[in-house]
Amino acid sequence: MQSLRAVRSAFAVATACALLAAGAPAAAQTRAPNAPNSPATQGPAERIAAVVNDEVISLSDVHARIRLALLNAGAQDNAETRQRLTPQVLRQLIDERLQLQEAKRLGVSVPSKEIDEAIGRIAEQNRMGRPQLEALLKTQNVPVSTLREQVRALLSWQRVMQRRIRQEVVIGDEEIDAVMQRIKANIGKPEYLVAEIFLAVDSPDQDEEVRRNAERLVEEVRRGGNFAALARQFSQSAGAASGGDMGWVRTGELNAELDKTLSTMRAGQLSSPVRTATGYHVLLVRDQRPFGSNASTAPPPAPPPRPRAQPKPDLAKAKVNMKQIVIPAPSKEELKAVQAQAEKLRKSIKSCTDFDEKARAMGIPESGDMGTLRVKDLAPGLQQLAVGIPLGQPSPVLMSPGGAVILIVCKRDVPMIEPPPEAEPQPVAAPAPPPIDPKDIKMPPREEIERDLINERADLLARRYLRDLRRTAFVEIRN
Repeated sequence: MQSLRAVRSAFAVATACALLAAGAPAAAQTRAPNAPNSPATQGPAERIAAVVNDEVISLSDVHARIRLALLNAGAQDNAETRQRLTPQVLRQLIDERLQLQEAKRLGVSVPSKEIDEAIGRIAEQNRMGRPQLEALLKTQNVPVSTLREQVRALLSWQRVMQRRIRQEVVIGDEEIDAVMQRIKANIGKPEYLVAEIFLAVDSPDQDEEVRRNAERLVEEVRRGGNFAALARQFSQSAGAASGGDMGWVRTGELNAELDKTLSTMRAGQLSSPVRTATGYHVLLVRDQRPFGSNASTAPPPAPPPRPRAQPKPDLAKAKVNMKQIVIPAPSKEELKAVQAQAEKLRKSIKSCTDFDEKARAMGIPESGDMGTLRVKDLAPGLQQLAVGIPLGQPSPVLMSPGGAVILIVCKRDVPMIEPPPEAEPQPVAAPAPPPIDPKDIKMPPREEIERDLINERADLLARRYLRDLRRTAFVEIRN
């Protein structure tokens, strides 16, 4: 069971939106703020992504939150990753808007000072000051308002839930006694140090969409994404703010589907999405041991994975349809002017048709269509350019003593050479733990068990509350 800290501080956001110290620097190098094909340059950005009751979520809101999620997870900012994260980011924004609307209905508000303090704790946890945190967000084109809004939703929902918990969560002595008996019965049986990402299914027609979202998150983790960061961003369990941490879980503490899945897993393993009555769970087993033992059964840490070999273009079989514009330089003294003229011309070219028109306008016989060429017949310096430059976009200006040349590739047939399969590393077995003497087991105090039961009950209450808000809300998602 989780610690009560997951309820009382899960929404304190000291870790809820933490910009991972390990992930942030890597992510900061993936794309400049206005790099081509980034969401910031894809417009129009102010189109409506969704309507939640009488409020609008814009595409710029979605794009900014995607960039924040990528920064949190340390994931590469590319079109494929953004596409995988978009459905879950949009769902998260819709949930937050519902939570803020409910807080407003109940007269719950969060002072700006508390939001600033929470963001300050985020900066401290990442060993940076507030100005450094804001500078990091700026490098990734993430407005500070995006982080503030996420923090405001978390703190507002915390206050709403605290009001409900005080009214509805009561734990009886008989429930604590039942847990004590179950703990005694589990001595020597496996227990697992588990983290989870939970995505709720509120109605049968959502099942397929939520399952796909869960599978996208699994794929992102397997590609190197940070599980804890993704849990903070997307999980709907009470432990989301602590990276999905559930603590040590013993047989019988979870429902039958999750128990069955855990029994087949080992330390370091990630599950596929597991369907339960409430939604989809993705489990990560961080460690495993017999209950009552402090000895880990996790294997020794594996060496860092080697980068996967990528397919390479087969230059011997590759063919390209290439065109060129030649601008001769009558003398060495005029090379600089010719280069400036060629650079200006290159920037004005938008397509192959545009290239043809400008080549004809130059009136130079060497300019025009070069036909279909075998890449292997090109000069070595041009081979990588021929297979690497984007189709329909002009190459950089190529200079020689005789003048300037601009190339463009309009068609390309490049077979790929697949790398040979790599052998899977063999897992190293952990040493067997020593036998456990039941007399040495120290039972947890009743107060701790009560706190854990409050946590479970509060988590269930929070899920039901948000589910009811979704069911009664008007939500329209725009394509």
